[in-house]
Amino acid sequence: MCPIKLVGFDLDDCLFDSTGLSERARIKGIEAMLELGLKVDCHEAIKIIQEIVQEYSSNFSKHYDYFIRRLIHQKKRLEISFNDQYKYIAAAIIAYHKEKVESVRLYDDVEPCLINLKKIGLKSMIISDGDPIKQNEKILRLGLHKLIDNIFISDEIGIKKPNPQLFLYGLKKSGVSGQEAIYIGDRIDMDIIPAKYSKIHTVYVHRGGKHDIKKTGLKVTKDKEPDYYISSFNEIFPIIDELNEKIP
Repeated sequence: MCPIKLVGFDLDDCLFDSTGLSERARIKGIEAMLELGLKVDCHEAIKIIQEIVQEYSSNFSKHYDYFIRRLIHQKKRLEISFNDQYKYIAAAIIAYHKEKVESVRLYDDVEPCLINLKKIGLKSMIISDGDPIKQNEKILRLGLHKLIDNIFISDEIGIKKPNPQLFLYGLKKSGVSGQEAIYIGDRIDMDIIPAKYSKIHTVYVHRGGKHDIKKTGLKVTKDKEPDYYISSFNEIFPIIDELNEKIP
């Protein structure tokens, strides 16, 4: 057993409400199209955009393009000119990004936790899936670059979660072993399992997002069980103390 030297975090839905922010931003995009004159019921429009997200994933870059295509082909009496199509899409994109810029913020317990980790001399890291530009944009807007020691993004390195090699890479670059690290995530499959494989102490945080096991009802088998469950980052420090006390 080794003293804890590093605390790692997932980014989306762990340090900030990524899912909720994206959902609100998409609706703002729909509202912008309606304000510009698109003749479609608001509730129906939201349902369609949600269907597209479910079918093509939240990371798909053409949600609004496909929204307009679907309207044209499904609503036979709805006529949208070629120029108006792109006007509506542009308005939606502007509103979407405006909401994302203005509303992005850390969960309340994140910054105090990161500041306290620095005070007690522990390193911190983020291990996140995603496009390096998009993820770094979030990190910069949230001010995390000032609070986190090391940041590892899957598409920058060429290793994607849940491959444990991404976690082992983060450990190596941070200069610690798995037994000297804690990793906190909101997903069993993408965070807890690969971290456990890397011999990292695992902590599952309940954030109430779409993958939260309290919401999904996911039954976690013993081999996939995190070492700890928390609902607030304030609970990390007693865990660190407990692990350090186990050192012979």
